[in-house]
Amino acid sequence: MKKLSVIAVSLALSACANQPTSQQNDQALEQLSQLSAQQTNVLSQCEAMSEQLATNQQRFDQLEEKIVAIVPAPVAVNSKSSAQSCNKQSAYKLGNKTVLGESEWVSLQGQNQAFQARIDTGAATSSLNATNIVKFERDGKNWVRFNLRHKTIDSDIMVERPVIRTAEVTQASTNTIDKRPVVSMLVKLGPISENAQFTLTDRSHLSYPVLLGRSFLRDISVVDISQKFTQAKPTFKD
Repeated sequence: MKKLSVIAVSLALSACANQPTSQQNDQALEQLSQLSAQQTNVLSQCEAMSEQLATNQQRFDQLEEKIVAIVPAPVAVNSKSSAQSCNKQSAYKLGNKTVLGESEWVSLQGQNQAFQARIDTGAATSSLNATNIVKFERDGKNWVRFNLRHKTIDSDIMVERPVIRTAEVTQASTNTIDKRPVVSMLVKLGPISENAQFTLTDRSHLSYPVLLGRSFLRDISVVDISQKFTQAKPTFKD
């Protein structure tokens, strides 16, 4: 009887000793299960990010192909061709309008040389350097003869043009009205070939013999004042 009692007590103590170990095992298994779930979630996020990166790389590759197709490859320029670059410059366009710098080379009707022109959106009309202006009649119409003179020109050029109107200009210094003849001349500037009305005035003290104002620039060009001579210099054949 005593032996049975001892055995019973031993079994009870053994059961009590095994109970905490079982609980610990369950807790450990639950933690391992949570860690596994977290790892699975992290792996899923990494796969999603990898797919997104692959998609972005594909888009970048497509954009690079489009850019390469649009932008021409750079052309090496040797010393011989560099001297001719200003004459072979391509037209600078923005949509259907020609982009001009603050100064450009132009050719004028009947003249076989190029002139530097000031591009001025602040001026309403265009003006042309003229000295020794003489008014006369030809076939019953008013004409004018003048010298086109400037420091950028080797010698004076005599020009005769019909007068289309007279402009009244108020002198700021004396507050008097000065009447100036206005003539029309064909102007070629890069791809532009348009008639312009020029007020004749002495521009010898200014940097440019020709000024092109808004009346000429309207609807056919835009001006980028950070640029100069964006269009090719006119050339003339003998």
